[in-house]
Amino acid sequence: MRNYSNPKVSVVMTAYNSEEYISMSINSIINQTYKNWELIIINDNSNDRTEDILNNYKSKKIKILHLKKNVGPYRCLDLGFKFCTGKYIAILDSDDISHKNRLKAQVAELEKNKNIALVATWHRVINQNNKIIDSIKTPDDRKFNIIFPCQNLICNSSTMFRKKLVKELKFYNKYFFYSNDYNFYLKIFKKYKVKVIKNFYTLYRTHSKQRTKSKELKKIIYSENIIHLKWAKNNFLINRSNFFLFYTTYLKNFIKLLIS
Repeated sequence: MRNYSNPKVSVVMTAYNSEEYISMSINSIINQTYKNWELIIINDNSNDRTEDILNNYKSKKIKILHLKKNVGPYRCLDLGFKFCTGKYIAILDSDDISHKNRLKAQVAELEKNKNIALVATWHRVINQNNKIIDSIKTPDDRKFNIIFPCQNLICNSSTMFRKKLVKELKFYNKYFFYSNDYNFYLKIFKKYKVKVIKNFYTLYRTHSKQRTKSKELKKIIYSENIIHLKWAKNNFLINRSNFFLFYTTYLKNFIKLLIS
């Protein structure tokens, strides 16, 4: 493998009532084979033992901010980005886990391909007992380019992107409650190349306490999906390759919104 420079990676993690899993998430960054990183953790006014657990970490490479009021995960991420000093930003949720070679592989990809702005990875889904219950691969590049404007294929906790994009394209949009990440990725995809590494470098956890599990979010999810599809229609070429997918996806979300 070619030798690349050793740029700093800023890993941003948001936490809310994460006492059960956050130590595993933090340790997965501490144990990375790539060592030039900083970890920025935003505690979103948790009311469990999350703050106590975080305060046990004394490394200078780990920066922790405890919020006095709950602002939500995406506002937390946007706040965390302001503290990043690295060339690249990686995201890891406080209940997910990164493979030890994740950062190394993503940095190498971004360093050797200057035209790529964002790198994600395949991911496996685990439950609250750390058991793998699914493995998610993305399609080949051609199919990815067709599907991605219609459907988010990227796990947020698997992403690494160039820091300059946060200022250029703006991550946080107050009009989105559930899908700021997909909104941001679509804006990147419009201007730059996105690549998915075909290795399982991320474990995404699903469990009953996730904020995205509540029934009240269903209408919001369907509504935001429709907004993204309308934006995609105006910003990407809808042709014979994705015409059917675009309109069936739109119709499904519209019907779900009506009956939810």
